[in-house]
Amino acid sequence: MSHSQAVIFDLYGTLLYLAKETKPYARLFAELGLQRPEELKEARHIALTENFESLVDLVRRINPNGHSKLIDFVSYEREVEEERASATLYPETRDVLEKLGDRELKLGLISNLASPYRKPFFDFGLDQYFDHILFSCDVGLTKPDSRIYQRMIDQLNINPEQALMTGDKVHADVDGPRAIGMRAVHLDRSNVTTNGILTLTGTFDYL
Repeated sequence: MSHSQAVIFDLYGTLLYLAKETKPYARLFAELGLQRPEELKEARHIALTENFESLVDLVRRINPNGHSKLIDFVSYEREVEEERASATLYPETRDVLEKLGDRELKLGLISNLASPYRKPFFDFGLDQYFDHILFSCDVGLTKPDSRIYQRMIDQLNINPEQALMTGDKVHADVDGPRAIGMRAVHLDRSNVTTNGILTLTGTFDYL
């Protein structure tokens, strides 16, 4: 019997990617005049941990007393949509998820993302494979906050050491999970490091 009872995945850069990545949020923050590291950090945190109907609402939340009338929000919204529409599954994604399901492993997903970027996950029908899903914008927490991993562990009803996390960010998808006793493997598609896996298929070697 496998030591693992659950596999938890990151989303972007792991199961799918943006073929046209233009970083509209970063440019919007720059146009707002956010330059200091603490300002940018706070703006990113707000964007990733709260839900907004529009970028106008996001800007009002970040800078309620600011003047944003000159910002071309229509252009930014269009760019977000174009970037989101470019989402593409990695070739092995469905096959790996299906094979893990055949092994009767529980599957979880933890993703740091702004609310518009949830859509591709559902458009591709990836939700059918997962027992529990945690998007940062819904739960108000981001990786590597230990609470988000613990919430997933609790929802899957397992112990931390029974879970394996796979993702492309060392700090968020490897160091963070390991800090609470989970096992984790770095998905390193560019082969920059020597102790990761090149594709999702490598996940099976760690189960």
